[in-house]
Amino acid sequence: MLVKSKGFSNKDLARFRELQKRSFGILETMAANLTAGQTEKEVTHVLVRAYRDAGATGFFHLPVALFGGRAALPGDWSLGKFFPKSNALTSGDSVILDAAPLFDGYLVDTSYSFCFGENDIHRTMMHDLGTFRPLVCDAVNAGATFKEIADRVLGEFDTMGYEPAHTKHPGAVLGHRAVKTAKMPFKWRINGFDGLSLSWFGLKDKMAMSGIGRRSPLWNSSKASAHKPHDGLWLVEPHAGRGNVGAKWEDILVIERGKAYWLDDNVPHVRQWGQIAAGESYAPIPPAMASS
Repeated sequence: MLVKSKGFSNKDLARFRELQKRSFGILETMAANLTAGQTEKEVTHVLVRAYRDAGATGFFHLPVALFGGRAALPGDWSLGKFFPKSNALTSGDSVILDAAPLFDGYLVDTSYSFCFGENDIHRTMMHDLGTFRPLVCDAVNAGATFKEIADRVLGEFDTMGYEPAHTKHPGAVLGHRAVKTAKMPFKWRINGFDGLSLSWFGLKDKMAMSGIGRRSPLWNSSKASAHKPHDGLWLVEPHAGRGNVGAKWEDILVIERGKAYWLDDNVPHVRQWGQIAAGESYAPIPPAMASS
């Protein structure tokens, strides 16, 4: 099997949890060390090196850094706009750091959001995004279809007055599968991305959209998601935008025999929601300092 998407062992789940934590640690360390004037290009170059040093063998997508208004994915957003620009970080900017590394075939995808300085709109947005973690999990356990859940999230965003920026992600996804790829005797790259996982995602989604099977690796509001949730690991990533402010979170939801739970509750955004609720700063702290 070139790509495994379900039936993971407890050992596999522990490995995914460990690697997700490693990826979050890299993003949070980068966030804690950002300085005014740094550009998105400079930050993503540092992130690529940090992931390589941490053992990443490839990327489902390369690290992303979005500063200021770009974190909200404004206007007619295309895939090319995710690539880093030369705009510099300034006080009050929204910041989204996102990376999807592969470690020996294990694909994890993580996002870290905060505000570089004070911004009440961003604080409220981050707090509001916290409602979607229990909402998504509870909806799966109540028997809702993937499409119904994606549509409900869109409705909640509309009520909150936010643009659902995740609909501008490739595939307009609320989420997508986390997978484990086979070890290949060669490195297959497509424009810097891991060729095996990228091709598998594209082929499986096209088959589902054509009515050949119902196993799309993408979770969105399309007809290919009008089914009960498939077992496996799902990377859920609600992304909000309003004006020049944007925020998101992303981590792994486990679905086994139709029932869902989050792989790890000790993730940065959960800690941030607790800090916001307590009226505290939710600015990044290097993981080593946070655990000391």
